[in-house]
Amino acid sequence: MNPLLKVRLMSTPTCTRVPTLLALATAIGCGGPAPRAIEADAARPMSTVAAAVNRIETLTAGHADGIGTVDEVSAKTGTGELDKPTEPPLGPVQPELLDRCSEARTIVIYKAARRLELLCGETVAGRYGVSLGFAPEGHKHHEGDGRTPEGEYFISTKYHSKFHRSLQVAYPNAVDADRGLRDGQIGPAQHRAIVGAFKGCRTPPQNTALGSYIQVHGGGGGRDYSDWTLGCVALENDAIEQAFAFHRPGCSPDGHPRTVLQILP
Repeated sequence: MNPLLKVRLMSTPTCTRVPTLLALATAIGCGGPAPRAIEADAARPMSTVAAAVNRIETLTAGHADGIGTVDEVSAKTGTGELDKPTEPPLGPVQPELLDRCSEARTIVIYKAARRLELLCGETVAGRYGVSLGFAPEGHKHHEGDGRTPEGEYFISTKYHSKFHRSLQVAYPNAVDADRGLRDGQIGPAQHRAIVGAFKGCRTPPQNTALGSYIQVHGGGGGRDYSDWTLGCVALENDAIEQAFAFHRPGCSPDGHPRTVLQILP
């Protein structure tokens, strides 16, 4: 028996917790009731697991397929796939909701996962890969830092651009303005202008030290791209087309944005 496989088996006594031992058990017929010898060994304390390993070797020695290396076991049983994280599929998830969503619309960006989701209510209507600013870690602090903001925003306007389509993020928001005033980045007049624009569902001033012109736009983004923007969120052109169409501009009479944008770490 492969020594590495034996070490893995000796360190974990039950086949229900380790895919490799489950693979061995399945290969020798543990898909149904386990052979009594294996059941007895599995019930013993850790100090006697070595005996169980030796017993498994004995029982599998005459098995038609045999047991080889860890890679061979994985290849035969498919257990190697259990260790690989599964990525959710990208593209339209429920295309009908992209066109006809009667619930609250939300655009959610998961920075760490490099993913954007279009939500109709609580249901994911579309999911797309993104690229971020060239220094993506952390919340945007000032103009030129290359960071993509984090927080709750809205799309104040949208238009055709050199990056195919662009959704203008209403950055900075009131939280950013409070921090900027506290840190001395902006003055009281700029603070009032940002807070007033956010409450009025308008684009806030784009000429402050906090940064400006943060957009969700096309031009290419996702797993095949690096983080290449100056702080914006970039998607493939077909993806920004769908986000562009999904977005509903403006605010409701109570002042709540018709499409909320959440940018999460």
